Amino acid sequence: MKKWKAVLTLLMILVFVSSPGLAAKKDNSLRVSMDGKGYTVKEVPVVMDGQTIYSDIPTFIHPVNDYTLVPIRFIAERYGANVDWNQKTKTVVVNQKDKEIKMTINSKDVYIDGKKKVLDGETTPKLVTFSNKDSRTMVPLRFVSETLGYEVGWDKNNKVPFINTTGKDTDIDADVNEITNVSIEKGSTNKPKIKINGTKKLNYSTTKLENPNRLVIDIEDAKLNLKGNISFKDGVGNIDVNSSPISTIDVSQFSATPDKVRVVVHLTDKADFNTISGDEGKSLTLSFVNKIGKIEKEVIDGKEALVIYNEGKPETKVMKFSNPERIVLDLMDSSLQGGDYLEYNHNVGFVKKVRVSQFIPDGLYKPNDRIVRVVLDIKDGVKDPNVKIDTYDNKIVIIPETSIWEIIDYSVEGSDRLVSINANKETDYDIGYDSDGKNMTISVPSKNIDLKEGYLSIKDGLINDITIKETGENTKIIINFRRAIDYTLLSKTKDNKISVRIKRDENINPSDKVIVIDAGHGGTDPGAVYNGVNEKDINLSVSQKLNAELKDKGYTTIMTRDTDTFVQLKDRPKIANDEQVDIFISIHSNAHPNSDIDGIQVLYNPSKKDADSLPLANVIMEELIKGTGAKNKGIIERPKLVVLNQTKMPAVLIELGFISNKAEADRLKDSDYQDLLVQSIVKGVERYFELYW
Repeated sequence: MKKWKAVLTLLMILVFVSSPGLAAKKDNSLRVSMDGKGYTVKEVPVVMDGQTIYSDIPTFIHPVNDYTLVPIRFIAERYGANVDWNQKTKTVVVNQKDKEIKMTINSKDVYIDGKKKVLDGETTPKLVTFSNKDSRTMVPLRFVSETLGYEVGWDKNNKVPFINTTGKDTDIDADVNEITNVSIEKGSTNKPKIKINGTKKLNYSTTKLENPNRLVIDIEDAKLNLKGNISFKDGVGNIDVNSSPISTIDVSQFSATPDKVRVVVHLTDKADFNTISGDEGKSLTLSFVNKIGKIEKEVIDGKEALVIYNEGKPETKVMKFSNPERIVLDLMDSSLQGGDYLEYNHNVGFVKKVRVSQFIPDGLYKPNDRIVRVVLDIKDGVKDPNVKIDTYDNKIVIIPETSIWEIIDYSVEGSDRLVSINANKETDYDIGYDSDGKNMTISVPSKNIDLKEGYLSIKDGLINDITIKETGENTKIIINFRRAIDYTLLSKTKDNKISVRIKRDENINPSDKVIVIDAGHGGTDPGAVYNGVNEKDINLSVSQKLNAELKDKGYTTIMTRDTDTFVQLKDRPKIANDEQVDIFISIHSNAHPNSDIDGIQVLYNPSKKDADSLPLANVIMEELIKGTGAKNKGIIERPKLVVLNQTKMPAVLIELGFISNKAEADRLKDSDYQDLLVQSIVKGVERYFELYW
């Protein structure tokens, strides 16, 4: 009996994969990027227990190392496994029953139930970027499948992989799956879902029929053993649903040789659906979903709008969140087409970007919900944004309510800022700049501009904010600056678009330059402790002296701490960012197990996009070595330090010396030597502003 079962299983697989429809499509080529290189690959399906599976994230053969790569979600959906992703370590964790697999991107080292195993050759997980810029973690099919106890094969003729999860040495009767329940569930909406439970992993297929509209679910190697209250007539069980899109459901033992259970869902209308496996593949939840397609920027009734194309009218939940400002639309009972996560750089009104994803339900929803989440990222400075949402036959139209951003255009061009005011017709206007108050006022007749009183927070290091005030017959647009500026008027004396180019005034006072001094550690955090010296004390003493010296030079300074107090690490860069300072200097003292090591180091972040810190590091190091005679222990790249990677301006961390070296610890305690350090840092700051600012 066992041999007969094994032969039958193999024969079914061979017959199935030898049919023309199973071969990978001849022209189904994909362009992907892995390990920094581009490749053209062919998408292939996976034949699983005789069922051909095309994943929405393409499965393909590695073009160099000839192994099959599948997306993480394939493992979760098809094996009923739990899959977790650790973004920090780039590690996939697969759990099924008592088996755990840990795999890291591009690493041959994997861990099976905590025990290390080295993968053969180049068979490693990969981060793959597809032609639509969608990046996914792909894992080796054979290794994961065989580790979980499944049989994996390769059909050479049709060039497709196949998996047999049913086992090879099981009696025929033991292989029969008992279908114990067919029921209706509800998620967070009234739309019904179908839940099917079995005693084994469900091997099923689905077919959509029309005239009338029906959905047929065939479950192979299965017998009915329903434990619910379904009434049967002539061998067919019936469930009255009467909730769109389901009218009724028929359940029957469709055949006995082979065993097959058929579930027929009678529909009130055409409907798309989505299936999710659970309970290690022993259950199936079928949801009727609205398919969400592309999101376009269009003009609707004369207004710019965001248009979501879909195939139905989903129930929509709208939420607003702050820090940062964003509007969230949850489209219920919906499935995202084209990937699990997409971004659109649509600039519409106060919306600067749109993000959309297949959302995993959280505490607000039920676990069986299918939700597409659309996030509207809001431009900086906009408070309490609102949108108008209209639903049509196949699209959802989102129109941001009229806001200041529709009248005022703001952009950054290199070191310049461009501010434009859109009038409703050609208009006279007055413009004036107060250098003492550091503000510009543009006055426009109110009848010529559709702008009410309001406020925009900019805080880009040059412009603080923009305030709109109505005074009599005029509307005043007041631009407040962080520092002194020069400006060029780009518009005509009478114009329908008033445009001003703004740049910082190069001839400014030292007081316009703001410096944060960050004394490392403090309070309950002593830092390094060697030779009777607490690092926090040296850091504070030098920082206080540096603060006094810079103030004497006329600079504006801010200290993250000026006493022996504890400051959270994340708060230090936040202080600098909130105040839009010009440079950030963090003061520390070094230590090393080798007490012979001494000298000064300057640390910086080489990968900061919005500020180049290397020039600041260079001039400060040069002045420190020249002024103190200490050893130059190098300018060190430290992109992971919080105070260096979260600050938005040039930032350095100065290691004044090694307190683990007795002689250097004594020097660092000495007030005169601290004065030398401070004078050298100040000279470095002055040179930096002279050369680079």
